[in-house]
Amino acid sequence: MMKLDSLKDAWKVYAAQTAAAHQVTEDQISGLMKVRTENAVTKLKTNIYFELGVQLFTVLLFGVGAFFTENDPVFTGICALVVVLCLPFLAYFWMRLMYLKALNVSTANLRATLRNLIEMLSGLTRLYFWTNMLLAPIGLVAGQLVYLKLANGINISHLPWEQMYLRLTIGFLIGAVVGYFFLKWYIRKMFGNHLQSLRSAYCELESLEAAA
Repeated sequence: MMKLDSLKDAWKVYAAQTAAAHQVTEDQISGLMKVRTENAVTKLKTNIYFELGVQLFTVLLFGVGAFFTENDPVFTGICALVVVLCLPFLAYFWMRLMYLKALNVSTANLRATLRNLIEMLSGLTRLYFWTNMLLAPIGLVAGQLVYLKLANGINISHLPWEQMYLRLTIGFLIGAVVGYFFLKWYIRKMFGNHLQSLRSAYCELESLEAAA
């Protein structure tokens, strides 16, 4: 009987030591969330670099188009309009990138960092969605005209506009519908998943602080 009691006591000591060895401390949890936050920031930087590349390519492409089509003032105007619309996006994403590059993620200010990131990313997704919802229909209309110019060599300034109204109106409506669903998918893919991850980390950190 004494041997059995000794065995039970030894097992309890061993179990307690094992549990202590595998116990996750608050600092370890904070460290893990710091790593998650840093990973999200790294992926956000990559996505913003991609957006900057797209905007810069568009500005250069349509800038060249505007420069070499002086004999077609309507097409030149379309190219110039695209450049003007893209430049604010270029500046905005550049500022967001500089913000992320200057961000110092540490466990000491992790909660404030997460809150600021969530606010920044929420504002970015809202702005990106609504501005592009306005621009998507216009973009499809402009795309039709650019296609006529490049594929068929038509001088857009000499188009019979009275015959184009129905076609352009249909393009505008299609652009609005397609743009809505595409933007929903694209924003979720590029930014929405990261935003959800940051929100989850923020909630976990709040729960950890409340339990402390």
